[in-house]
Amino acid sequence: MKQGVLEINDCGLRVFAGNQPILLSPGIAIVEQNRIVTGADALGQVRTNPLRANDQFWRRLSLESLQSDNNSCRHHADLAFAHLRAIAEECQAPEELVLAVPGNFTREQLGLLLGIIRESPFNVCGLVDSAVACLSQFAPPGKHLHLDLQLHQALISKVSVTEGVVLEGVEAVPGAGRNDFLHAWAKVFIDEFIMQSRFDPHHSAASEQRLYDQLPAWVESAVHQGEVLAELDGRTAKVGLGQLHGASAPIIAQIRSALQSNSSEGGIVFLSHLWKEIPGAPHIVSGAELLPSHAIATSIQRRWQEIASDPEALRHVILLSATKKSELPQRLTSSRITSATHLLHGHKAISAERPLFISFSEGLLEISDKPPTHPAATVTEHGGILAMRVDADARLTLNGESIAAPVSLNAGDLIGSSDHAGSITAISVE
Repeated sequence: MKQGVLEINDCGLRVFAGNQPILLSPGIAIVEQNRIVTGADALGQVRTNPLRANDQFWRRLSLESLQSDNNSCRHHADLAFAHLRAIAEECQAPEELVLAVPGNFTREQLGLLLGIIRESPFNVCGLVDSAVACLSQFAPPGKHLHLDLQLHQALISKVSVTEGVVLEGVEAVPGAGRNDFLHAWAKVFIDEFIMQSRFDPHHSAASEQRLYDQLPAWVESAVHQGEVLAELDGRTAKVGLGQLHGASAPIIAQIRSALQSNSSEGGIVFLSHLWKEIPGAPHIVSGAELLPSHAIATSIQRRWQEIASDPEALRHVILLSATKKSELPQRLTSSRITSATHLLHGHKAISAERPLFISFSEGLLEISDKPPTHPAATVTEHGGILAMRVDADARLTLNGESIAAPVSLNAGDLIGSSDHAGSITAISVE
């Protein structure tokens, strides 16, 4: 493949050949005295070698001096160069690459990045804003928001779509990055290991590293099954999706507040594919659209001529042509989030093949397949989709937001109440 994309995001730099991903490399480095380890190999050593770990070099890209006993590591720019060089060695990159960058990079950082790129093995012939590229292919006319996830922050890009797609501004939400979610979930699992197995994963750096290595898979299982039985060093701990929702809730609330303060009437919040792994995040605001993982590469391929320029005089593209309304894809989210099949209450999963009824009893949420005297909501299955109709007087919430109109339920949705304790989780059982 002659053309491809190099996406800069410290959660994981991605290389595409066409619109096919060929490499993912986390923006992390372990700086040893005689070598620099980056990417997945570095990620696997963060807990066992914390004093030599650096996961800030893409966010803080600069020539600011670093304290290091490695002569090849004078500043963050050296680590970025080492990361790019390692990526080039790990994959056969396309002959021509467009560089997709987040909107929080300053003009100075962009200039420094282009200097690093010129010294790297990559042949970059274009530079484009990541949010603009994504929305050029998927957004209808209007003023929209693109929400991306980085290691240490969430990033909101304000994008206007008319005949063209243009970046109008960005706002970072510090303390709301992937690492913040991971640390919150890790605390839940550690507490449960201590309580259920009298085992503290903090007792050694090695066991803590193994916990973090397995954490994403545990969370994914909980999202689909409602709970997960985690195993670590011969011990087990059961963690429910509701606990992970609870741990994520303060971070998501911070992001939701920032989105609401930046939103425009009729605008859509487009979520980058990374939010799919965050419990509750795909429903962070009503009507949010989850972009496919190939969104950025597909968009760039279709606008290659608009983006490409002289490699010796690259221009930062923040304006692209918009996709005609008649050619826009159908609603994204519904096809990429797993529909629920059961409702999990406590440790019991109840099939929704027959109507289910949610009610209140002695201050708690209850669920039954037998109609109660005063149902708060009714869940029915229609063509493989679970729909929940809420009684007019019931004060129920879905993923922390009040609901009144009928809603469809997807795996991972959390049903609660502002007046009663307990929760019910929608799950998918194959």
